[in-house]
Formats: sequence, C-alpha cells, structure tokens
Amino acid sequence: MRRLHLCFVGPANSVSLRRWVEWFAARGHETTILTVEPASQLELGKLRQIVLGVHRGPAKFGRLVSAGRLALALRRLKPDIVHAHYVRGLAWGLLLARWRPYVVTPWGSDVLEEQGAFREWYSRRLIRALFVGADLVTVHSTYLETRVRSLVPQSTRVTRIGWGVDLTRFRPDLKVQLLRRQWGIDEDQLVIFSPRLAQRFYNHDLVICALPAVLEKVPKTIVVVTEQFADQAYLRELKNLSEELGVAEHVRFVGAVPYDEMPLWYNLADAVVMVPRSDGMPNTLLEAMACGAVPVVGRLPQYAELIRHGENGLVAGDEPGQLAQALVTALLEPGLKESMARINRSLVWDLGDQDKEMGRMEQEYLRLAGLAMG
Repeated sequence: MRRLHLCFVGPANSVSLRRWVEWFAARGHETTILTVEPASQLELGKLRQIVLGVHRGPAKFGRLVSAGRLALALRRLKPDIVHAHYVRGLAWGLLLARWRPYVVTPWGSDVLEEQGAFREWYSRRLIRALFVGADLVTVHSTYLETRVRSLVPQSTRVTRIGWGVDLTRFRPDLKVQLLRRQWGIDEDQLVIFSPRLAQRFYNHDLVICALPAVLEKVPKTIVVVTEQFADQAYLRELKNLSEELGVAEHVRFVGAVPYDEMPLWYNLADAVVMVPRSDGMPNTLLEAMACGAVPVVGRLPQYAELIRHGENGLVAGDEPGQLAQALVTALLEPGLKESMARINRSLVWDLGDQDKEMGRMEQEYLRLAGLAMG
C-alpha cells in the first residue's frame, strides 16, 4: 500500500482530532494538521501541526487571513487528500484553496442550528458550499446525516464513519483503587460520572440539582464533574450550587482529566450521565459503554440510535426529579450494571471499534487518491 500524505484541517487542541490523525500516522501515512487552535507539544507527541491563526485585529479579518494561509499551505504541501474536521471557520478556507480531493466531517455544533451553527448571516451558505464541493462527507450518526442531507443536493456523497473507540484502552475491569484514594472516594461509595465539557450547555447543574433526591435513596453517592475546556464562571456557579444544596461533600470537581485517565474514571463509575441541551453522537458515550458503566442520558433522538431504555441504558427527563429517579435505578437495580455492560461491550465491538472505522476511512482515502483495490 502506498503511503499517502494526508492534511487535516481542524482544532488540533481536540483529542478527538488527534486520535484520528494518530491512527493514520501509526499506519505509516504522512500526516499534517493545519489549525488555528494548536495543541501543546506534549499533546502533539510526534504529530506535526502548522498553525495558521492570526492573533491581532478583528476576528473576521483574522479568519480571512487564516483562510489565505490555508490555501498557501496546501499549495506548498501538495497533499494527496485534505480532510476538514468541523466545518466552520478555518475549514471555509478550502473554498478559497480550491484543492481536490477533499473530505469534510461535521462534528455537530457546526451544523446543528440549535447549537448556534448558523449564527452569522453568511455561515449557512459557506457550510453548504463546503459540503457541495466535497468529494466525500462523513458523519457519525444517523441524526447528523439527516441534518447534513437537508443542506445538500441528493448527489452529494455522504457516508457513516464514526470516531471509533480504542477497545484495547477502553475496557472493563481496570484497577481504580488509586483513583479512589486520590479523590477521597471510599470503597463503598457509588459514583455518578458527568464527563462532558464544563460548560453551561452540558447541564452539569441539572445533575447537581438531582443529587439531593439521589442521596435520600442512596446516601453513599459521589458525583464526579470533569473540567475540560471549563467556563470558569459556570464552574463557580456549580460549586456554589453544591454548597447551597448541602451536597458539596458528595461532589468532586476533578480538573481537566487527561485522556489516558478516562478509562479509569469510566471503570470507577457506576453511572455515566449525559444530559446536554443537544448533541451530535459523543464518543464519550461509546467509551463509557465499552468500559461497562450504566449510561444515563437525556431524551434526545441522537441517543436513541444507541440507547434502548431499560435494556442497555436509561433515558431521563429534563427535570431534576426525573433525572434523580433514573440515577437511583442505575445505582440500585440488582444486576443492571452487569447485564447492560455485556450488551454495550458487544454493541461497541460491532458499531464503534476504532480500527474498523478508521480502516473504512483509509479505504475511502485510497479510493479518492485513485489507489483503491477492486
């Protein structure tokens, strides 16, 4: 197999993008990330990034300059394939670059109107043009595919390829005693893990508001909140809320958890809760399922693609009392965690194995480069 030169356009500071790029770098392909949101050298490891951002002047001016820099970088690098992740901002520079072939992958908030995707008057037109010009559009959920297809002609090629889960890393039966000692969580305490970004959109406050009712039924319960990409004002509100409700000793704010530690937190968790206002199809859900925690999710159509209430997860309403009821069930129902873990591990093997998903993506890259077999 010939080695390809792959250029990825997107936020290098996102572990999701870096995981994608790392897989292809490990396969021997030459990879470059073109970004205005750079990763630290520690995060990058051996990956290569080229930073195209502008730090002076108005934001819209900086966006135009970055788009021009993207076009120049592609002409210099001459990649076999360009793949844009997240179809706003820098990705719009592909329209100026006129480089082919290119692939685009929306993440969710870039195409979901309820998440502010089209807040500028021009953004819908640019996103649609990016999709129409693409040689391939990949999506990671049926819901997202439906939303993308509403923006593009029927002739646009859209296919389902997920992020995938590294099943050698995200697995059950990992040792978590050190994590318990580090964060003062006793062996007999049950853990509710709220892993999404520490921003208002993800409704961690709803989880904390549900906690008093949970503690009435399950007194030995701890809620763990991560602080990735934290909105500091919102974090202060969450801490104040836990004090006002008298549950502060049952809440742990554990900072920005390194990606390598996430499998341990999922193993420690008895329930993993996700109740945002909207969503794409979060890989955190698949990772939690692979590790055996009980998923407790909001009533969103995206989640219904994976979670069947009472069979492999619990679907909760958007009121604290309704969420508390689902969490109590997750913590107390005999045999529930074990039965759901068996179903979910098998489901992730079938639908979310990273090697399978990235292997399909590699075949698409080879096809676009004119190198596919058969």
